[in-house]
Amino acid sequence: MSLIICVYVEEGIVLASDSRTSYNKLNENINFIGVHSTNTTNKTFLCPNNSGISTCGDASIQGKPISGYIESFIREKITSDTNIENMPKLIKDYFKKLESNLNTVFIIAGYKKENEKYTQKIYRIRTNIEKIETIDTTAGQGALWDGEILTLTKLLTPVYNKDNQTGEFKPFPVPEFAWNYYTLQDAIDFAKYGIKTTMDTMRFQTVPETVGGPIDILVIKPEAAKWLSKKELKG
Repeated sequence: MSLIICVYVEEGIVLASDSRTSYNKLNENINFIGVHSTNTTNKTFLCPNNSGISTCGDASIQGKPISGYIESFIREKITSDTNIENMPKLIKDYFKKLESNLNTVFIIAGYKKENEKYTQKIYRIRTNIEKIETIDTTAGQGALWDGEILTLTKLLTPVYNKDNQTGEFKPFPVPEFAWNYYTLQDAIDFAKYGIKTTMDTMRFQTVPETVGGPIDILVIKPEAAKWLSKKELKG
């Protein structure tokens, strides 16, 4: 599993992801066993039309990492003139042909330019579900995430504590996350915080540490997109 986060504010969009991938298989007793893990997986990708793609879920196709297939998809299907509104169907059709039972999530984010006006476009695609989710960015600033979401979701969910004397459940005060006041730097910091907090929490739990490695962060603005942090090949 993985953790991918998308934060959208008026100034731009942030895509972030961890780098860990764990591969498993079934033994003769029908139990999953770990066979390989790596901290070098690319899960966020920059496209020629200044959009970005992040992925989590099933991480292999035909026994090979999905990252190479995503790079091939971008080379073959996406140009600088590709309309971001066409990308959800393109990616869904492409990967359906490769693996009909694939259970992978893609978040696509970027801008559509029309009459000199830029409009944010964000989509979430689940390859095993027909419907394509369109995120309404006109309702205000916000964020979405997928993959290993338990730690981050708990931080944003109201908590109730049982009173030992009365047996009643009383809510703890949960301060709101002030999405609508976030700057682009705040969006970057939140994305990094979400992934880093998940990594640190899993380290002390009795769970497989399926989120880890370097954190890649892609910043997308109307006029351009750039890597804020990106792991590189080393010799």
